[in-house]
Amino acid sequence: MAKPYEFNWQKEVPSFLQEGAIFDRYEEESFVFEPNCLFKVDEFGFFLTWKSEGKEGQVLECSLINSVRLGATPKDPKILAALEAVGKSENDLEGRIVCVCSGADLVNIGFTYMVAENPEVTKVASVKQSPFLSHHTCLCGTHNFLCII
Repeated sequence: MAKPYEFNWQKEVPSFLQEGAIFDRYEEESFVFEPNCLFKVDEFGFFLTWKSEGKEGQVLECSLINSVRLGATPKDPKILAALEAVGKSENDLEGRIVCVCSGADLVNIGFTYMVAENPEVTKVASVKQSPFLSHHTCLCGTHNFLCII
């Protein structure tokens, strides 16, 4: 007799990601800068959410994330000026930026940059996010997304 297969779709999400962390967020293409965003991953690891003061929250489905990597210092002077206005000089940004690459395909990719308070948070955020990149259980994720709306 065949042994029944136990399908364990749920992966453990570290408490650091569930509780959330404060990052400054920017996008170079659209010149968007949001200081003090609270980034979180839901308990099942399906969605990355962020919210900043005075703005609506944003949701990114983790199955659309292609990679999470350490980012480089921004080249755009507007974004550098916005970062300096909140007390982060260009010299202090080395090792504190996480780049989230996402998109439905490899042609239309968006880049969201997150600036951490210190380099240790950046390393933990980029390493801890990686296991969710291969976690594409759609039915439960779609159900949770519909419940959020």
